Parts: sequence; structure tokens; C-alpha cells
Amino acid sequence: MMYYCCDTLRRETTRTSTLNGIDFIEVIDMAAVLEDDRQRFLHVHLLKDPAPVTYGPDNVVVEGPDGPLEIVDVTTGLGTQNNIVVVELTGPGDFELHLLRFRRGLLDDRPPTELDPQLALIEFSFKVECPSDFDCIQPCDCLDPPREMPEISYLARDIDSFREVMLDRLATLQPDAPAPHPVDQKMAVIDALAVLADQVAYQQDAAHTEAYLSKLHHRISARRLGRLVDYTMDEGQNARAFVHVEVDADILPSGPGFEPVIPAGTAFTTRLSGQPLRLPADPEVLARAAAVFEAMTDIEALFVDHNELSFYTWSDQRCCLPRGATAATLRAHRPNLAPGMFLAFEELIGPRSGSSADRDRSNRPVVRLTAVRAFEAPGVPLTDPVTTDEITEIEWDVMDALERPLCLSAETDETFGRLFLPEVSVARGNICLADHGRTITNEDLGKVPAPRRSWAPGYGPEAVSSTQAECCATELCDRERPERITPRYAPMLAQGPLTYAAPFSSESGARALLAATGTPEPALSLVGTLNLVSAPYTARRDLLGSDANARDVVPEINNEGRAVLRFGNDINGLRPNADTAFTATYRVGLGPTGNIGEDRLVHVRSDVTQISGVRNMTPGTGGRRPESIKEMRQRAPFAFRRQDRAVTRQDHDEMAKRFVPPEGPVQGTVTDIMHTGSWHTVFVTADRRGGLPVTTEFQSSLRAHLERYRMAGRDLKVERPIAVPVELDMEVCVCADYLRGQVKASVLERFSANVLADGTLGAFHPDPMSFGQTLYLSPLIALAQSVEGVKAVEVTLFQRYSDARTSGLTDRKLEFGRREIARLDNDPSHPGNGVLRLTMKGGR
Repeated sequence: MMYYCCDTLRRETTRTSTLNGIDFIEVIDMAAVLEDDRQRFLHVHLLKDPAPVTYGPDNVVVEGPDGPLEIVDVTTGLGTQNNIVVVELTGPGDFELHLLRFRRGLLDDRPPTELDPQLALIEFSFKVECPSDFDCIQPCDCLDPPREMPEISYLARDIDSFREVMLDRLATLQPDAPAPHPVDQKMAVIDALAVLADQVAYQQDAAHTEAYLSKLHHRISARRLGRLVDYTMDEGQNARAFVHVEVDADILPSGPGFEPVIPAGTAFTTRLSGQPLRLPADPEVLARAAAVFEAMTDIEALFVDHNELSFYTWSDQRCCLPRGATAATLRAHRPNLAPGMFLAFEELIGPRSGSSADRDRSNRPVVRLTAVRAFEAPGVPLTDPVTTDEITEIEWDVMDALERPLCLSAETDETFGRLFLPEVSVARGNICLADHGRTITNEDLGKVPAPRRSWAPGYGPEAVSSTQAECCATELCDRERPERITPRYAPMLAQGPLTYAAPFSSESGARALLAATGTPEPALSLVGTLNLVSAPYTARRDLLGSDANARDVVPEINNEGRAVLRFGNDINGLRPNADTAFTATYRVGLGPTGNIGEDRLVHVRSDVTQISGVRNMTPGTGGRRPESIKEMRQRAPFAFRRQDRAVTRQDHDEMAKRFVPPEGPVQGTVTDIMHTGSWHTVFVTADRRGGLPVTTEFQSSLRAHLERYRMAGRDLKVERPIAVPVELDMEVCVCADYLRGQVKASVLERFSANVLADGTLGAFHPDPMSFGQTLYLSPLIALAQSVEGVKAVEVTLFQRYSDARTSGLTDRKLEFGRREIARLDNDPSHPGNGVLRLTMKGGR
């Protein structure tokens, strides 16, 4: 009799006894020397050396479904291994299972006396080494017999209906039993089960509701459903502001490698009643503040002379820094200024009245220095060669160019006495970038609970029915080891809302840093500790890209704005082991609550006694609330229809328009796809709004933006547009009552490339011009005619600069190529950018 047992201990028991037995069998197939010998030799490994017993052909039988196989020879021992019995057959067997057994002799089928009867036979297959497309484990073919299902109403969803169903079922099973009394034990059990079933039905209905976007109530459900259509729910973003730290003495770090004076993470808060400027290290004090910002960058040192930096106007008066300025001169020698530092410009007084109450608080641009020149030569301060005053020259990136003029000195209105104001605006150093959010350190999230419950037989993810388990021996063994139920571990952070912050780039300009572009990431750090070994977990937006061993966690924001942590399942992300203790360090602060006004941050969490004041030079900007369920319902169903691939030229143009750098979006692009050797290259020519140059940095940024959309196998290159200068000559007849000079100035202004005083654009401003746009002559004549004082206009020259072959007088137009843009700056210093000549006649 051959049994199937879950725990095979017979071999070990026999090994320690005086008997011998079969350990395992080998079919010599691939290892055969000759092709004809494959599957003809069987090596039967015994538990012990059978000596002095030997076996011959009469002691071994190999049986198959079609009867015994013919044995050529049987020998005992193979080389130095004396426990191997070699059986040689006339040929291989078929694909069915075969049985090898030992017997006493030709006329006696009983097992030999020296062998254990249970280990004197073994089943094997000749084809074990044959290649196969199927699993070697045969599936269980035992099927559950059809069962007669009871007639039960599946519409029961409340206590009364569940009670009625159970009473009806009880009457069917026990037709002769008396009806239960309302107060007997049987009725009490039925009522208890009805209450439990009602609760389960409610949970089922709630789960069913959360499966539909139109009916769900929980934000976490909406977030997960959105990912099914590749829609990522917006979790909001925190605000940013530039903070000025004022000191009454220079503060330098203690030495190389020491902590900076203002390290990243230093907290700045709004006003707290009864608290000093420098707050104590008490988390409860910070928690009372309406808004807490934390430094994103280090301030290595603080200097007194950086509290207020005066501008140097080279002995001139009534000066200003114009719109677009990228350089200035500071009064005095400032050797501690360095590239990479931030400076904030601020009006101290109103230029018309001289009163601080009239100053423009909104005009506080912040720039990041790119060059500082404080020395004429090593050790020699830079000076004004005329007055010998010490000065310092500074420059900042073009991306931080001033958006509004900044008044440096002025004269008050006549109402205020025509007084000269030598210092209207100043610069301030000791600036750092801070963002909204308060750090909470080492919050205990408890331990992962150990499994305490198991699935009942026939239930669970890997369950088999009782009929299958009884029929299939392997599944019967699995049934004896009940499947443990993995406990739910989804801790919730004690405070909220969790901060989501855009990534910080140390190379960006001040304006780009304040704009905070990029995908916000959760400000959460998680550490799991098990058996004194700690491992960090990384916060992700989802686990779709996490492998089975990735220590990732997803914070999901619930309806109350609190973050619930979701771990992996050993398929997407690693499931934490039982008894793993977690601690979390995170930040709270999000959305419009961080969009505070300027000068609202007045406290700092620092022990540096030389700090005499703090304030935010710029208002908090960029704070955005999380996306609501209502907004998600409107956007998610259409998100997957958004095209996120670029195949044609039009596709590349459309993807480029989605690129929105801090200084403004791309106005237009022209795409060409060309065969360049063994592959295709996509050439994208970009036209920036406002005529900004297509710099190397912009090319790299736009290319990185387009990278995710381009097709595999195509190169991508971003190019500059081809500016075509235009040469235009006009004869203007001026009305008799008008001055020629004034009319000429008006015409030049209308045909300029600037923004006019009334906010309109000049005729050749870069924004109205685009790729391949035909320049018609008639609108230009009409524009000149519309100027007050112009009687008549005649165009005498209309062509590309210095190219008479392209004259457009006959066709009344100039045409341009796909990558060309017309340009007429009328700059005498750069005639190659276009020229406008006016010949004025008549007038006065």
C-alpha cells in the first residue's frame, strides 16, 4: 500500500535501523554517453550499502501501464558508490508513471527481507528531463459535486428581513419543531445574528458606494479611482516667501564643517502674543502660530552691513532702476557679497511725498546674484574714479530682471515742498527662502500587529474546497496549515494637513524659486525598526512603480485632511513585517493659509542672540489647496483623453505650448522632422513671449519637458528662431499746424518694438510676430496714417535688410520661411535688427 503523507519520516527511521530501503531513483537521460542509451539505465540509490547482498535481474521489476519492461542486467555498485543499483533496460518507457520494486526472486514477489517493505518500491517517470511547456505538478481534477442551494432571499438588507430569512430557513430545516418564542434562547441567537448581518450589509453597501466615482464619499477612494484612468489627484502645495534676517553684529560660523548660522529648517512664525523675537525650542509654542515657515536654504553667515545696502547713483539725482534691469551699483565696499546670495529691493519712502506711509510695499523684487565686483585689484576696493567713493557692482540673472521700475532717488511734488530724496529705495541682504510648514519629529506610529486570526477551511485567497482537499493529497496537507489573515496596518498621522512641497533647485533664480514649479512631493520621512535594525521608507505618490522589495509608503489624504499611510503588499512595495515599529518625521502646513502678506513673519526659532529682527520681504505665494472630490469628478473622466505623446509636427508644437517656465509660456513653435543618417531628428524652434532670448538653459529645459512625449528612436533638438531684419523707409507729409519733430516721435513710437505708455504694443513688438507670418504693407500705412498730425504717407523702401532682391513694394508684402520671424527694432546701435527711416515733409 502506497500512502501520501505530508511529513515523510520513514526514510530517517529506516536509516537508523538494521533494514535498508530505496532513497531515490535517477533516470539517465541527458547524461547518457550514447544517444541510444538515453532512458535505458536506472540508478537506484539505497539508503545504505547493501553488501554482502547483491541484486540481479530476477530481484528487480519495472512495471508500466502496459506491463513489465524487459531488464537486460542489474549490477550493484557504481564506481566508489556501493549503495547504487544499476538497472539496464532494453529500451525506454513511455510517458506514464512506472513502478520499480525489489523482490526476493523470480517465483517470490515479496520484498527482500533486508529491505523495508515501505521503501522497497518507488514510482518514477522516464521523461523527467524532457522539455515541457507545462508545470510538472499535475493539477487536481477533483471538482465539487453540485449542491442544491437553499431558497434564500438575497434582497434582505436590514434586521427585520434578516430575521425573517433565518426563521424561514429554520422552519425548512426543522419542520416539526415548534416556532421559537420571542424570549427563548433560539430567538436571542437569531436576533444577534440579524444585527450582525445588518452591520455587514451596511459595510457591503458602503464599499459598493465607494466603487463608483459618481457616488463615493471618501477622498481616498476618489484618489485611487483616479489612478485607474491615469489621473493623479492634486494634493495641493505649500507657499513660499523670502525672509530677511536683521542682526546687530556680524555672525560667522565657528569654522569649516560647522553648522551655518541659519540652517535649513529654521522656523519663522507669525506674531505670537507675549513671545520674544527669538522663540524657545518648544514645539507647543510653534503650534500656536497661525503660520510657520521654515528656511529652505542655509545662511552661512549674517552681516550687519547687509541689513541695508544703499544704491550708488554716480552723483546723479532722480534716478531709477528701469524695467528689465539686471545690474546695479551699491554704495560702499561690500566684500562679503557673493554670487548665489539673494538680495531684496525695497522702497523706504514714497517718491512723491517722502513719507514711509506712501511707499509701495508690493514693489519688493528679490534677485539672485550672479556676479559681484568689489575689488579693483586684489586687496584694492573698487572706487568711483571721479569721487573716489568706494562702490560695489552687482549683477543678477536675466530671469530675475526687474518687472517694474525701482525708484532710487526723487524729488517730492510741489505739495510737499519739492524736496530732494537721496534714498528712496535700498537693497537688503541676509535673505533666505522659506516655505510654509512646521516640522514634527519622531512621532510614534506604533507597531505592525502580528497575525492573530486564520481563514476558516475553504476560505481565503489561497483556499480550496473541502472536497478538493480530501481528493488531492497535496492540498490536504495545505489544508492542515491554516492560512493566516494579514492584519491591517494603516496608521494615521496625528496632525495635518501634510505638507506637499515642490522640489528645490539650488541653481534657479529667485523668481523661479518663488514660483515653485515641479510636482509637489509629500514632506514625510518614515523609519521602520525591527530587532534594533532601522530602515527608511520613501514617501511616494503611488506604488504602481514600486517593486516587491521597495520600502515605499503612500500618504493618502482623507476627508479630514489627515494623512493615512498605505504600505505595499509584497507585489507593489514591501509589506512591513510584524512587530516593526514605525516613527514619522513630517511637516504640516498647506494651501492658501500660507499665502500671508508681507512683513507677517516676525519670530524666529533660534538661539543666536545677535538677531535683532526678521520679516518676510515678499508675501507668501504658491499656496494651493488640495483638489476636492467635486473637482476630481469633473476632470478625471476626461484625463485619459489628453494626448501625451508626440508623433506629428503638430503634436510637438502642442506639447511645447504646455511648457510654462517662470518667466512666461512659449509663444509658438515650429517643428521639422528630418532623416539624419540612420535615424530621425525632431527640430523644435521656439519663440518666447516678450522676445526673450532662447538661451542654452531654456533649450535644456524645453528639451527635458519634451523628452517624455517624444517617440523612441527619435532624437530631439531645440533651436533658436531665425530673426529676419526688415528695412522700411517712409515719407510722411505732416499737417501744416503740427510740429514735424513731435509727429516723427509719435510715428516712431507706434512703429517701435516696445510696450507703449497706454499698454498697447508697438507695431514690431515681438509678441504679435510669429513664425512664417507675412508682413503686409497696407496695415503699416494705415497705422502711420492714424497718427495725429499725419496728412499722407508714402513707402519708398520695403525689403529685408540690405537685400534689394526681396523688395515688397510691388507685391505689397514680405513673406518669410517657416522658421523665420520679422524683426524691426530700429536700434541705431544694432541696425542688423531692422531699420526704420522717416522723411518728414511739411508741418512746422
